[in-house]
Amino acid sequence: MKITIAGLGGVGTSLCATLAEHGHDITVVDIESANVQAVANIYDVYGVEGHAGNASVLKKANADKADLFIAVTSSDEINILACSAAKKLGAKHTVARVRNPEYSELVSIMKNELGLALTINPELALAKELSRMLRYPSATKMEFFSKGRIELAEMIVGEDSPMCGVTLNDLRSRLNIRFLVCAVLRDGVPHIPSGFFKIEAGDIISVTAPDREIVKLFKALGIYKHPVRNILVFGASRTAYYLVSLLASNKIEATVIDKNKELCKEFAEQFDCNAVCDDGSRHEVLLENGLKTTDSFLALSDIDEENAVVSMFAKSVGTPKVITAISNSAYFDLFKNVGIDSIVSAKFTTAEAITHYIKSMANIKGSEIESLHRIMDDKVEALEFVIKEEIHGLTDIPLKSLVLKSGILIAAIVHNDKVIIPGGNDVISNGDTVIVVTTQGQIEGIKEIIK
Repeated sequence: MKITIAGLGGVGTSLCATLAEHGHDITVVDIESANVQAVANIYDVYGVEGHAGNASVLKKANADKADLFIAVTSSDEINILACSAAKKLGAKHTVARVRNPEYSELVSIMKNELGLALTINPELALAKELSRMLRYPSATKMEFFSKGRIELAEMIVGEDSPMCGVTLNDLRSRLNIRFLVCAVLRDGVPHIPSGFFKIEAGDIISVTAPDREIVKLFKALGIYKHPVRNILVFGASRTAYYLVSLLASNKIEATVIDKNKELCKEFAEQFDCNAVCDDGSRHEVLLENGLKTTDSFLALSDIDEENAVVSMFAKSVGTPKVITAISNSAYFDLFKNVGIDSIVSAKFTTAEAITHYIKSMANIKGSEIESLHRIMDDKVEALEFVIKEEIHGLTDIPLKSLVLKSGILIAAIVHNDKVIIPGGNDVISNGDTVIVVTTQGQIEGIKEIIK
């Protein structure tokens, strides 16, 4: 697929890396020559220096020949203008990042007139991810498949966990719960484990389970945390704005701390929440506003370093659930190494949403992919397929007889609305939904999992 990406900030660079890895023909454009040169050299893509709102620059960047034009510059206005121009020039599909909530409704109404196939609001997308995480505070990350029937939970194995030193086969027989450990990240290296794989303290694991079984698993592992009833938020950011709005319907009480008086006033007027105008980076301010009694603390300011410091303090005083937002991907491993385990990023969320859209475009051309999530620090993909025909070597064959490529695991099957956590005697049938977990990163269709 021919793809042009305008804007080489965190999102644009992340997208370029992912899409180039999948073999797409990529052209990048940015107003900063240093950005263009760096990305072009690293990912071996064609780079153009110039303003994305300039028609001649867009033509030079092959926007007129693009199957997909993606605008993720720092300006909403330029993104909208560039997409509209690219569509007029001949781009088949366009995607724009639009962050300003004041534009959201207008852009939605004028989507067709502007030639936009998709708009993505990074902060809103991240807020939705956070609201899912707050539903299951025992996990460091949650993803959902098959309209919520299958849940994928990511968690860190503690030293006192009953999982330590136990093979996965023994663990499943001991707990008598329907679940499957589908991926393990150990010392930064992803593994697709067999039943003989032994879990160790410090491992990050991803588990698939039916929606009603995941809580049973958390309780059996001794990591269950009660549903969140109140939260303390550091930073009245756009992400915090959307999150407080989403949580209002769930009757979750929120306290937001920020030094900006106008922002605090806006939160207090628009939401039924406690908005505190103070310096939340000061420990005494956090303690005075309930850090030790809150169910969850979220560091959502626009300054990564402050988010890290207050998050470490929250963990030190025993806050049950701490979530930290970052914008600089270079900090990700550093923050993990100092004990911050629930890390989120609007840039990662945006890149994943656009990648999912690209996979969906392939779906129109015959692929079975319904959804895609990148897990395990972006090193593993979890894909949802719908089986649309009988497939030789895959359907109606016991799973124990399948010959799959290395680094691939069938993590769950939905058959006639029944969730199956697969065993060797289960089969995949026409019409089923299948969840596949892989370290390969280049799976476009279900047939590609067969050796």
